[in-house]
Amino acid sequence: MRLNRYIDEQLIDNQKIELVYTTEEDDILEYIEFIRFTMQYNLNEINEGILDKISSKLKSKISFIKDIASQTKLKISELVPLISDFRVFKFFQKIGWSFKKLFGLLKKGFNVANTLADIISEYMAETKVVKWTTNELKKLDEFLSRHPMIKKITGVAVAGILVYIWFNMTFTGDVSYDFDMSTVLAALGGTLTLSKIFGGAEGIKLLMLFVTGAALGLSFPWPGSGSVKFISAILGTLATKLKIKAPDLLRKAKIKRR
Repeated sequence: MRLNRYIDEQLIDNQKIELVYTTEEDDILEYIEFIRFTMQYNLNEINEGILDKISSKLKSKISFIKDIASQTKLKISELVPLISDFRVFKFFQKIGWSFKKLFGLLKKGFNVANTLADIISEYMAETKVVKWTTNELKKLDEFLSRHPMIKKITGVAVAGILVYIWFNMTFTGDVSYDFDMSTVLAALGGTLTLSKIFGGAEGIKLLMLFVTGAALGLSFPWPGSGSVKFISAILGTLATKLKIKAPDLLRKAKIKRR
């Protein structure tokens, strides 16, 4: 599959920002098809006659948006600009345009993150670290890199941990750690390992979340893949993290604009 550079000029906080992506050709073509359709038609007014003339992939995306609007009582006019952002569009591509798949990924991430937290707790009990300095966190990183159970956490499990933390931190109001959308997309693409995530300055911050217990809630925070609470939380997180103006989304998700 050929890779292209894609330049997308987005309006963010009333300023035109040029975003450059390297992505697969099919991703671009699907995105362009979606943008052209939503510019040409009002999704509130399209009928079956129009839908019968478009590709099955585009039809599934339109159905996805209309289903979200129906479930959450949000306006389609607010959902379309959110999903028209290339980063959000690519995110939903990675999860197959399925909240059920995303819910399963987050659930897996929550479970694996708890396993990771248990391993770290055992390390803390054995080493009796009094203060978590950068040097102590690096020692923890080295310990984890050699741990046999950690070596088995790969692929989808790594993506699950990262995506769970990314969404959970915003949902709970904890913004002590953050990473950009490219990291999330890379994890969903299966190109990250735990060693890559924990390495470097950002990884040290992530380890700090685990040693302080901030990375995990007491229980999984969302009741089900089809719940309004879950869907609104995901959409609200995407809007606030990427600075996309969507007040109704943030209100539904109970996320305050920072």
